[in-house]
Amino acid sequence: MKKIVVGILALLIIAVVASGCIGGENTPQSTTESTTPTDSNTFTLDKSKFHFYMYGLATCPHCKKMKEELPKFFGENSLTYYEIQGNEYNGKMFEQLYQILGVTGVPVIGIFYDGKLYAIVNGEFPVDYADDFVEEAKKAKGILFITDKVYLIPENNTEIINKLEYVFTNGEPSEV
Repeated sequence: MKKIVVGILALLIIAVVASGCIGGENTPQSTTESTTPTDSNTFTLDKSKFHFYMYGLATCPHCKKMKEELPKFFGENSLTYYEIQGNEYNGKMFEQLYQILGVTGVPVIGIFYDGKLYAIVNGEFPVDYADDFVEEAKKAKGILFITDKVYLIPENNTEIINKLEYVFTNGEPSEV
């Protein structure tokens, strides 16, 4: 059953999640439409209960876009941004994400709803998909990790989940 739910979600987002910036380089990016939704009536959850924690690089166009779009859609205080370049502490925290998830590119965004981690996205995504990610994670009973594929971290894997929540909530905030 979990494979079916995750499979459906994978089909939903396959064309959505863009490649992240690798190794801090400013990689070329194709021209895309804005991720600002035009029809907010499809958003079902309370926007004020969302908070996003993002590890990124100032030179990354995907990070820049998400730093603009998330606060625009969810409110000024909805994003905590952690700059990796030039910040040794944030670099070490990002290394933990690499050790746990294998991520090497940015942005890496933890999506929290009502104080709980529901999804981790490695790359850029349309901000109005955040509620879908949370709803699917609830149904699948775990945390979605969305990268080039979709993975489920089962809710009973509390040790990993606690580590991930710690990494996302304990970086050194940078200017958004």
